[in-house]
Amino acid sequence: MKSTKKRVAGLPAQRTAQKTLGDIDKVLPGSRNSGDRICWRFQHVDNDGPWGIDKLPPQEMGFLLDKLAGVETQTIRELFFNGEEPGKHYDMHRLPNREALGRLAEMKLNDMTRISRLRFGGRQRLYGFLVDNVFHVVWWDREHEVWPSQKKNT
Repeated sequence: MKSTKKRVAGLPAQRTAQKTLGDIDKVLPGSRNSGDRICWRFQHVDNDGPWGIDKLPPQEMGFLLDKLAGVETQTIRELFFNGEEPGKHYDMHRLPNREALGRLAEMKLNDMTRISRLRFGGRQRLYGFLVDNVFHVVWWDREHEVWPSQKKNT
């Protein structure tokens, strides 16, 4: 009987009880310790509202993807609990933008108690919900509208 197992050409084989895998450390460097590093989910992106990512121009999408890739090497502690940028958490009940609150209610996410954000430039912010090391992306706020600063020029 012929084996139905597939191998990726050029990858060293590693046998398991069920299938043949490549050497993960060679194929995906850093993957063994990714449990404490930030990673992304896009299931809850709000593309029906003003801060969706589906209509971004290619150049801006490239900028966003470069920023996401740039922080994937960092741990949650480095991003959010350092007392500095780029990450912050906000209590949902203090969200000042009524349209944003309405969007969350429409998406049935208004029971969340905290929303997180990553600052990727002067005004650009990525908002979502952080669960362990997974950032569930909701909005790309290029104009700092979701949670406007009280400071000038931010």
